[in-house]
Amino acid sequence: MNKLLKTYEFTNFQIQKGKGSYLYSNNKRKLLDFSAGVAVNSLGYNHPTIINAIKSQIKTGITHLSGSQLHEFKLKLSTKLSTNTNNGDVFFSNSGTESIETAIKVVRNIGSGQNRDEIIAMTSSFHGRTIGSLSIGSNKKYKSSIGPVPGKVKFCQFNDSKSLKKLITKKTIAIIFEVIQGDGGVNVCTKEFAKTIQDVCKKKNIYLIIDEIQAGMGRSGMLFAYQYFKLKPDIVTLAKGLGSGIPIGATIVHKDISKKIGLGFHGSTFGGGMLQTRVSYEVFNVINKSGFLQKVSQKANLFRDLLENIKNKHSKLIKEIRGLGLLIGIEFYHSEAAKLVFKQLMDNNVITTLVQGSTIRITPPLIISENEIKSGIKVLQKVLEKH
Repeated sequence: MNKLLKTYEFTNFQIQKGKGSYLYSNNKRKLLDFSAGVAVNSLGYNHPTIINAIKSQIKTGITHLSGSQLHEFKLKLSTKLSTNTNNGDVFFSNSGTESIETAIKVVRNIGSGQNRDEIIAMTSSFHGRTIGSLSIGSNKKYKSSIGPVPGKVKFCQFNDSKSLKKLITKKTIAIIFEVIQGDGGVNVCTKEFAKTIQDVCKKKNIYLIIDEIQAGMGRSGMLFAYQYFKLKPDIVTLAKGLGSGIPIGATIVHKDISKKIGLGFHGSTFGGGMLQTRVSYEVFNVINKSGFLQKVSQKANLFRDLLENIKNKHSKLIKEIRGLGLLIGIEFYHSEAAKLVFKQLMDNNVITTLVQGSTIRITPPLIISENEIKSGIKVLQKVLEKH
């Protein structure tokens, strides 16, 4: 009997184990995972690096320490993240939405002494499901019928520089956005819009928060997606692929900001635990290893080429293929078609994600092979031929 709160449309089978890019169910199904647990399992399933890290940690007898207690991997991982982003200081939490909450809290704290409390977010944005993170997400469905959410947030039309400039006031303390909007339908920031944001932030002394929760950790083909656009974030938020299945969030705060944060300002009971940081440190090293990201880009190019060919064959069904790296969206002209294709892919043992009703999102493990990509594309082609 299923006694789970019905917040999801659950599958009619149970997953029992996984290996590489595949999941195996209780009814003997082998499913090719083009979702990776919603872009989380960056190294797939049963990866030796993760297994060995967990085994090594268990031998210490420690899975949890308080936030004030230092340990090797908390220090090592924070150094890696700082060095490879904005040279800031790192706060560890448990999830993406918590990393966002931290970022909001930090800039609001700075702004409180400057009479600046407005944050500019983007249309089609998603930053999490806690009350604070919902305030900067644009999807009204996620925040309906729950009472008031924190205010002082304005929404800029994504990729519209004129819209952005009109929203800036003396009250603006920060701009937050995803370089690639995942939940919003896999929308990619334009270079022109990215430059406008950077210029505005520099000119108006506005803090730039970049949400790399889904697009970061190699998914774009670079370590962080904002690097494509030469952006210089004041705050970076991470989660998902950082732990490759182990829950962890991180907020990296530039030193110009972090030096203003005092003791006791923020905390997290489980944030920065020895198990989480040990696994994430090893995951980071795998992804940042020479040649790994080049392979991600190669596989992404193969994906896009194959999907563009499918689009050309089914141009009456598919409106657009878009994305960056292994974060890809297939937008259909009609939501009914997208929903049916999504369901039929699952029926044929290929797992994807449906977003915004009419877009199928593909976020496979970064270690997926070219043959596995071709195999999944063949299933998609077979499904589309029935329409």
